[in-house]
Amino acid sequence: MDSEQVYAVFSAAGAALSGAAAVAAVMVSRWQSGFARRVALETARAQRVAERELRLEAQRSEAWTAFLCAADAFVGAVWTLADVAPERRAEELRVRSEALTTACSALRVPGPDRVVRHAEAMRECCARMERYAVQRAVVRSALQALLAKWCPGNAEHCESDAHSCAFLAHDMIEGWGDREDDERPDDLDHLQFLIKESGALPDADLARLLAVARSPVCWELLAADPRWLRPRTGYDEAREAFTEAVREQSFPAQVPDPAELAQ
Repeated sequence: MDSEQVYAVFSAAGAALSGAAAVAAVMVSRWQSGFARRVALETARAQRVAERELRLEAQRSEAWTAFLCAADAFVGAVWTLADVAPERRAEELRVRSEALTTACSALRVPGPDRVVRHAEAMRECCARMERYAVQRAVVRSALQALLAKWCPGNAEHCESDAHSCAFLAHDMIEGWGDREDDERPDDLDHLQFLIKESGALPDADLARLLAVARSPVCWELLAADPRWLRPRTGYDEAREAFTEAVREQSFPAQVPDPAELAQ
């Protein structure tokens, strides 16, 4: 084989190799392009999942905080209802109760179920408070007014009939739930007489008190503060269980406690 033939053979081989290299380069390019697209798609998908998780986390945190604020506001309203004007008490309680119900309903959407169950337990505690809140406000307001009419000096040497009547009426109200049913009508007349003589209550407030006293259901929850403490009604325990359930969630952000924010 002469040199020209050898050159032709090598030229053909070189061309073949060049062609194969070109095809390989195209295939590599296509593979790299496809891989890059898959990576981009996976990255975008992961980013969307992360964004959804962050939105859900933010939604939950907002719902949890709103519910705690509404629950604490409702309980605070129950505690101070005696200081509200009598004609506004029912409306004040209704507004707080509706806000709490709305917050509890909104919390059910983002969940999770364990937190929702504890929230519903808190709502049930508040419902029990609500059942007697207005009546309690009537009784507590009357007790406060009678207490203010006690003798400001030495009670043992007090000669004021009004001061004595205020003291006796206050004592009767605190123990009203322990009286016998057949004795209560006569006692009711005597209570009315004492309060009128004390001058502690206007006629409208006296009428409200007598209306509650005629049906002394759960009187121990209406008259004495030590029997109406939050632990007895279960609110503090339910609240602590709710906040603990929130803390145990796997999300990095936790709902801020309104009481901590206030500090």
